[in-house]
Amino acid sequence: MKKYVTILKQFLRFKKPDNLKVVAYCILTAATFWFFSALNKEYDASVKYPVEWVFDEERFIVVEEMPENIQINVSGLGWNLLRANSGFGLQPLSLKLTDPATNHSLPGNYFANQVAEALDELQLNYIIEDSLLFNIDYRITQSFPIYIDSLSIDLDEGYRIISPINFDTELVEIEGPRKILAEMPKDTFWVQVIETNIDGYFDNEVPIQVENPDLMKVKPQTVNVVFDVAKFINQEVELPIQYTNTENLKNIFVKDSLITVRYLIQEDFKDSLFRDSLIVIADFNSINKADSTLALLLQSKGKYVIDPYFNFPQVKVYYNE
Repeated sequence: MKKYVTILKQFLRFKKPDNLKVVAYCILTAATFWFFSALNKEYDASVKYPVEWVFDEERFIVVEEMPENIQINVSGLGWNLLRANSGFGLQPLSLKLTDPATNHSLPGNYFANQVAEALDELQLNYIIEDSLLFNIDYRITQSFPIYIDSLSIDLDEGYRIISPINFDTELVEIEGPRKILAEMPKDTFWVQVIETNIDGYFDNEVPIQVENPDLMKVKPQTVNVVFDVAKFINQEVELPIQYTNTENLKNIFVKDSLITVRYLIQEDFKDSLFRDSLIVIADFNSINKADSTLALLLQSKGKYVIDPYFNFPQVKVYYNE
């Protein structure tokens, strides 16, 4: 080895470009002869052999990506192994499946003879993989009733839905793997409105989305959803308490005659609330003797009023000694 290193150093001392070209040519020629000589020898190697799957795609659907090749060990000349590893000249092995939804694997010995016959100038030693696994299911179509997920609708701050939510499609048909469809709720298919910060009349086509869009076909793909919204603001009003069943009361009285009621009202009608739209009632027949209080009952008749409440839902009852 030291001898070759010394010779190489001597070559590198040459200053003339022509001498360097000669050295490079010699090295390239030697490497070429070695390469071609090596390719004419016998070797063992692992090769990926391409496969194609044949089955009734109208009856069955692929759930997971299918294997594209099988690992085999072969013997042959270096030239032939080089072509095989590059995929040149390899015709895909056709694997026919009659009922792939029932049996999800093929043993290696099932296609060993086919591979051996398909190999050109190579000898099959063995199939490296014990079996090929795949996931195929029956292709079915199922109908689901549509519901709009009103709780997930994103409204702008202060806005509320003030109308029924209408939509133009009652059923959605979904085509896909039988096992996945069987796990879906049969009575409900929730459709979510994807728009955000809604602050006006809504009349849009909403996409029908599924968890596995690559496996599912949906018909129709959208549903028209219509509803109206309005902005609500906080207000409060002081109202008289209407006491009932006050006849024949002895030694009982109350000090509170007014109560503050807070509520939300549609902004467009903030000045339209009449005092008789909200009524506060206290029934003396429902005195809580444990703490001497009367529960307050709030009745709302306001068309544009929602969520009325008071901070203190009872009044104190006093007794004359």
